[in-house]
Amino acid sequence: MTKRPFLMAISGCKNSGKTTLITKLIPKFCEKGYKIATIKHDGHDFKCDVVGTDTYKHKNAGAYGTAIFSNNKFMVIKEEKFIDETYFIKLFPEADIIFLEGFKSSDYPKLEIVRKGNSNRPICNEKNLIGILSDINVVEGNYNMIDLNNIDLIVEKILNYMKNYE
Repeated sequence: MTKRPFLMAISGCKNSGKTTLITKLIPKFCEKGYKIATIKHDGHDFKCDVVGTDTYKHKNAGAYGTAIFSNNKFMVIKEEKFIDETYFIKLFPEADIIFLEGFKSSDYPKLEIVRKGNSNRPICNEKNLIGILSDINVVEGNYNMIDLNNIDLIVEKILNYMKNYE
């Protein structure tokens, strides 16, 4: 049977610290020998290339897609309607864990950030919500509260969930 990557969504309001948290989690999991990939959902139409690069010039000239690669990495920019994360998950079959940034309405296992000065209550779909990562006391609901600043505890919670999930 083929191993599939474990998918974990890190969710929360805009500017809640999702990227910051993921960049703290990645090295912790790498130190433990896990191969990590990330997929970010952007609700806006983002700019995906740097002005002045050859690929930018190709795209700006009207190409619907362009790719650049070296011996060690590649990047593809392609316009396509109705794309979702499942397309990108298939690009990382060798990953042990794929962190999905955003995906608050998804059915993926998720941790939601509720942070002081940004939000005061959970907004995610509660299905598969593993816990709330927070620096405040979230009063409403019966949530598994985890200190947002305790990265080692968050890693432990994810690892425990992964063991039970398999």
